[in-house]
Amino acid sequence: MRHPVSLVLALGAVALVIADVAPAQEQGNIEGTYLQNQACRGDGRDPEFLRVKITGNEIVHSGGVCSIDNRQQDGKKISLRVTCKFKSGTVLSDTISFTLRDDKTMDMTQQHGSYTAVLNRCPG
Repeated sequence: MRHPVSLVLALGAVALVIADVAPAQEQGNIEGTYLQNQACRGDGRDPEFLRVKITGNEIVHSGGVCSIDNRQQDGKKISLRVTCKFKSGTVLSDTISFTLRDDKTMDMTQQHGSYTAVLNRCPG
């Protein structure tokens, strides 16, 4: 039988871990893999052309790669200033905004609403 103090310490450590695993999006961490406008199955059958992968320094999507030049956050809205190089060779600087939702999704809007999508977080 465990000593009561050991049990309390173990339960306290578990509680701290659980509290620290609050949804990453609530803290402004948007890094991950998403599908545009469709729930992610995560079983390898998700359409590649809908996949968006966000890291700390770039956004990779079917049309090309955008390097993240600047990041600003205001509450649940995160704005990224990006430079995108498309597969066609075109290079474009733009602002992309993400508004975090409570359901593991976020609204994505390219500057001035020229493109909008709902990004659904994929498992893993």
